[in-house]
Amino acid sequence: MPMLRTQRSSSLYMLLVCIVLPTIFITVSSGAAFNYFTAKQRINHDMERSAAQSLQTLQQNIAGLIEAYAVNEYEQIIATEVGLHNNCGILLDDYNLGTILGKPAYMTGSLRLPDGTVSAFDADLTEHRRRLDHCYAAGSMPVLASDGSPIGLIHLYTSNEALDAKLKAIIHDSLLNTLIICTLMVVALLVLTRSVILKPLASMIAAIRTTDKDGIPINMMPDRGPHEVRTLAQSINTMITSIRNSRIDLQAQKDALDYMAHHDALTGLANRTLFTERLSSAIPRAAHAQQMLAVLFIDLDHFKTINDSLGHNTGDKVLNIITNRLSRVLRAGDTLARPGGDEFTIMLEGLDNIAQVTACANTILQAITRPLQIEQTELYISCSIGISLFPDHGSSATELLMQADAAMYQAKSEGRNSYQYFNTDLTQQARERLSLEAQLRSGLQNGELSPYFQPQVDAASGQLIGFEALARWHHPEQGMISPARFIPLAEVTGLIHQLDLVIIRQAMLQFANWYTRGLNPGVLSVNLTVRHFQHQQFVTTLQQLMTDTGFRPEWLEIEVTESQLMTKPEAAIEVLRQIHQTGIRIALDDFGTGYSSLSYLKRLPITKLKIDQSFVRDLPHDEEDASITCAVIALADSLGLEIIAEGAETAEQVEFLLAHGCRQIQGYFYSRPLPAVAAEAFMLNDAGLIREA
Repeated sequence: MPMLRTQRSSSLYMLLVCIVLPTIFITVSSGAAFNYFTAKQRINHDMERSAAQSLQTLQQNIAGLIEAYAVNEYEQIIATEVGLHNNCGILLDDYNLGTILGKPAYMTGSLRLPDGTVSAFDADLTEHRRRLDHCYAAGSMPVLASDGSPIGLIHLYTSNEALDAKLKAIIHDSLLNTLIICTLMVVALLVLTRSVILKPLASMIAAIRTTDKDGIPINMMPDRGPHEVRTLAQSINTMITSIRNSRIDLQAQKDALDYMAHHDALTGLANRTLFTERLSSAIPRAAHAQQMLAVLFIDLDHFKTINDSLGHNTGDKVLNIITNRLSRVLRAGDTLARPGGDEFTIMLEGLDNIAQVTACANTILQAITRPLQIEQTELYISCSIGISLFPDHGSSATELLMQADAAMYQAKSEGRNSYQYFNTDLTQQARERLSLEAQLRSGLQNGELSPYFQPQVDAASGQLIGFEALARWHHPEQGMISPARFIPLAEVTGLIHQLDLVIIRQAMLQFANWYTRGLNPGVLSVNLTVRHFQHQQFVTTLQQLMTDTGFRPEWLEIEVTESQLMTKPEAAIEVLRQIHQTGIRIALDDFGTGYSSLSYLKRLPITKLKIDQSFVRDLPHDEEDASITCAVIALADSLGLEIIAEGAETAEQVEFLLAHGCRQIQGYFYSRPLPAVAAEAFMLNDAGLIREA
């Protein structure tokens, strides 16, 4: 993995020096330059004024001497003037003497040489001419006679040596001052910056670098320095405090989420995840100590009935009571968990023999079967317990839980309210159940399930009055699978809702086809579980099915079982009323096997009662079945309801039912459930069945 290069950053000192020093130098230099040019202008002005005064003085002193032709005297005056004022040179054009000599003018004067000596000007010398050409400035003034006529012209050449000397001195002083001022200002500024800004910043940096394991500064930022630095420190301190508080809140949230992720919200017990973790940790300990470990899988018997009949609030109270009872009978080191629903799991550690597990299971059964008082209602509940042992039944948490679950199902199948130890046969059963569930899901998607139609006959006239649609599963490899295997599985897994809708749709399509072709299959009777009534949109779904298949409401009869309706009678009555208002018939199936209230029965919008086959099976020889059957027929007659009996297999049973007023009969006596083709042939045979006109 390549190393990351860290970028080297400049020191704040260097940044300040690079910014401040040029700024100060430019500022001070600009001032010095301004002073230089001002001084130069002032010196120039002084030199010009001095030259004008010198010319004025010379003009006054020389005028009389020119008129007197006193050449030596005015030459001496000129030489003296050059020597006194450091002029470059003074020349005089004498017009009077020039007239005498036959020239325009007589030129004379004095010149200051580079070595500082004063020499008489010689116009024939080139170096004298060059000296004058290099003078800084030149000025002229005419010399006037007493009558005002010009008698001469004075030329004054100003030297730049004095100017240069003064300017050099100014430059020297300016540079020295600039250097001193810049140095002092930089030092002062850096000292001030260090004490006022950099030290507080350094303290803040040191505080920021001292952090805890999460990278949050341990100490607060020092609150000193100028306003901006203090504001920065206060802002950072506020941020640190906020981060600390957020970390506390976040940790609290993490702890809460961790608790929620590992505990049951209702009972506060460990959930499946935490139980599995603890079981996985306990297995190596048990192996090291060479001790036995047991997993108990507890499922409350018929708990769904409590939820459906008394509501989930009562069901939750029952679960909390059971939790308290289980907690009291377990040892301090045992683990109790609620994986979900009405299931509990227990892990027993440090066991020496199986008798300890059996004793615990019996204690649990006794604790749970004690009556429960929920407000004014006394409830009785039992449980089924499956037990798996380490190392006998598995070496992992997953295996032990799966084996205990399989044993629990075995306890339920053997009558409930008992415990069952795992054995190898249960593993095969559990695998078969899981396999069958997967195949059922696949079969529903692949169209392997279809309706079979069992005729319902008017026994008095021999006429077909309808068919009951029953689900049949033709497995592509296993052939026909008994409804006794897959219907209970569908109910447990929740697939029954999807299964019912699949069968109803296909049955509706078949009936609509028969009616379209002029056949008279009568009324289609379909079974519905209470799960459908728990869906608020079920009536809409049913209407949409009829619309999609071209099916009419008057062709349909819905069968609902008595026990299911009584779990939530008020809600069931409301849904059934909505269904009844659409013109659909409603039959109460398995009547007499439940514990229905006649007051609710009177309010149900049903049109038919169906006598359960358990009462028909032993007719007419079983007196109790005969009495119940007669009572149901009389009840239907008194309520103005139709009556139909299912499960008739013999002529004696049919004759008994007819004799006591039950004309509508369904059972093997007439026909087994038939596929659509055979059901159509049944309609068309000569057994007194009729066509629609």
